[in-house]
This record gives sequence, structure tokens and C-alpha cells, in this order.
Amino acid sequence: MRLHINGVGMVTGGGATHLEEFVPALTAVRPDWDVLVYVSRRSQMSSVPGVRIESVNRSSWRRIDWDAITVGRRSKDEGADALLNMANYGPVRAPLPSVLYQANPKYFDRTWVRRMSRTQQATAILRRDLAFMMMRHSAAVVVPSEAMMGYLRSWPLCPREVLIEAVPHGIDFNRFEFVPTPRSGQARIVALGDSYPHKDHGVLVEMMEELRRRDVDATLELTTRDDDSLRHVAVLRERIRAVGLEERIRLVGKVDAPSFLSGADVMVMPSVTESFGFPILEAMASGVPVVASSIPSTKELLGDLGSYFPIGDAVTAADGVVSVLEAHPSEIRHRLASAREVAGRYTWEANAQRVAQIIEAVAKTS
Repeated sequence: MRLHINGVGMVTGGGATHLEEFVPALTAVRPDWDVLVYVSRRSQMSSVPGVRIESVNRSSWRRIDWDAITVGRRSKDEGADALLNMANYGPVRAPLPSVLYQANPKYFDRTWVRRMSRTQQATAILRRDLAFMMMRHSAAVVVPSEAMMGYLRSWPLCPREVLIEAVPHGIDFNRFEFVPTPRSGQARIVALGDSYPHKDHGVLVEMMEELRRRDVDATLELTTRDDDSLRHVAVLRERIRAVGLEERIRLVGKVDAPSFLSGADVMVMPSVTESFGFPILEAMASGVPVVASSIPSTKELLGDLGSYFPIGDAVTAADGVVSVLEAHPSEIRHRLASAREVAGRYTWEANAQRVAQIIEAVAKTS
């Protein structure tokens, strides 16, 4: 099998994690495949044994030409048997079997779309229609969760004739050590992930205000980087300053997830929308209790092993944190052990094996 992978749009956050973990796993389950990966020049992915990597200079709307036309033609001309498009968009009228990942919920989750301005909603319509057109010309579509499939299927324009299959992402489970730490002194609350508007990190500032009112001695660490979303991060910093929480809330930037989670008392994830939720699994693998917004993807991963709050409800989020901090150690340890067992089922090997089977099936029937 000669497979080309279009990963040009996977530069930061979960997208970058997905590409960097998936490609080595794919070569492990299909060592005889000839694999070429197209990446952005901003990508940190430099080399993978046995894989050719080609940097492509495409950004913003220029990527539409690359995704819709150029990558398909180039892959066909270079003799590829199939093309895997990992960043939500792919060829229109693909000249070779094309499998499309659709993992960006922001244009499909109606809860988030309703929060957009009129201008943003107009842009969302265009992106959604483009994505559905590309899905219609794909041999198969892969999504990371049943939740993401539900977002897609909720729109009448979603093509019903195309195979859409939920194949969960994985984590590098062995990197996360299960060391539940009994609380002593000041509680350490963490939030793992980039800071973008749909992550709703402003709720965490309100949550910390509420915990301060209740005299809960706690700090919050956010893995926010200034280049995540410049305007959003500036607003977040101003909100922290305005309520006088600079000593309790730290923006720590990029981190090593296993080290960051080690010793945390609670991980809070307030997102309005997610297609999967790597931080949820990483916390579960690390023995860190999770308090999260009640959204479909989080419930799919966490089930009854965490605490939930309605989207945007800082008071209920604070209730969840206090409940974790006050829980009996034996009760919470049992729950954390169950959570780690669940997290261990989500492996990149299983993900790559199923995606490889889908690619083989569409290539065989083309």
C-alpha cells in the first residue's frame, strides 16, 4: 500500500498530538506500507522511522486549494493507492480513494454555533458546506467519537450515502503514571489544553472567585500560551487581573502533560464543545479526578467516573471541585482506579489498526 497522509492543518493542540502519535502507530501496524506525510512548515513533526515527510507552505484560505485540489492530484501523480486527509478537509472529486477525518466540532455543534456572532455564523455556513461537499466526495469519513458523528448527522446537508465511522483517538498510556496524591494543604487545580474561545476558560476565573468566597485554599494552573488566540488570552489575563486572582491563577504555557498532571488534585475542563478530549483521558490515566462541562464527548469518555456541570456554570463547577476535595480517600481512589482502567483501552495501536482497515477497504473497492 502506498499511502499519502495530508496533515498540513495539524499544527497545534489536539491536531498536532493526533498526527505525531498516529503516524508511528500506523507504521507499527502496517510496517510494509510506503507512507508519505505532508505537514505544515510550522509543524514540529520532523522525522518518523520509515516515513517520508514533506513540508508544505499553505496557510489560512490558501489551504482550500491544497486540500480540495492539489494534494489529490499530487498524490495520484506520485502513484499513491490512497489518501488520508487528517485535518477536516480533502479533495473535491478525488482522483484516488480518499479517507477524510472530520474532527473539528466548532462548525457543527449547534450549541457552539448559536454562540457565534452573525459574521461568524456566516463563515461557519461556508465552512460547513465545504466540509460536507468534501465528505460527499470521500470514500469514507472518520470521526473520533460518537459525539462528533452526532454533530455531523444533525445537519440535513450531511451526506447520508457516505460511510462515517467513529474511531476513538488514543493516548500514550505508559507515559502517565498512576499516583493519586492525598491532598495536603493548598489544593492544586489544573486545566490542560490550549486557550481558545470554545474552551471557555473564562468560566474557570469565575469558578476560582467562587472558591475564594467559600474560603477554599486553591490555585489554578492553565496551560495557556500567548499565541493560542491573542485576543482571547488578553481578555483572560484582564479578567484575572480585574478580580485580583493573579496569585491564585497561573498561565504556565506549554507543558509535558504527564509531569503537569502529576500531583494535581483536580483537573477541570469547561469546554463548550469538543470532538474528543485528550485531557480527559490523560487525567484519567494519571489518577487525577475530573470535573468537566456536561457535553457529549466528555460524557462518552468519562461516563460516571467524574463530576459534571452545565456549560458556563461556574458555581456548579466549584461545587464539583469541593466535592472532590472533600471526598473520602478510599472512595475517590476506587473511582480513579476504574478511570485508569478505562483510559487504558484507548490506544493509538487500536486507532491505527482500525483506520488502516478502512483505508484497505476503500482502496480495494476503488
